[in-house]
Amino acid sequence: MPLKIKYSLRALGEQIHLLEYIIKNYGVNKGNEIYQRIENTLELIAENPEMFPSSLKKPELRKCVFSKQTSIYYRIKGDYIEIVSFRPNGIDPKKFKL
Repeated sequence: MPLKIKYSLRALGEQIHLLEYIIKNYGVNKGNEIYQRIENTLELIAENPEMFPSSLKKPELRKCVFSKQTSIYYRIKGDYIEIVSFRPNGIDPKKFKL
């Protein structure tokens, strides 16, 4: 049985920012396509939460490389999955606190 997905406030804001950027620069159709890819990826995570590796620096977090530009960080919290962050891959990890 798939686990429920919950977003941290940070992740929700980052996802909105990401989709707004895509819509502004690439159009509504591309925004809808990316949104659907995110939903499909989160469904996979909900069905098999351990399918992506743990972070080396924070083992309680798991990292899903969603695209060349973005990774999704999440943690398993008992009966649900918390989406922690949609992190741009181009940012220096030392400057991006999780």
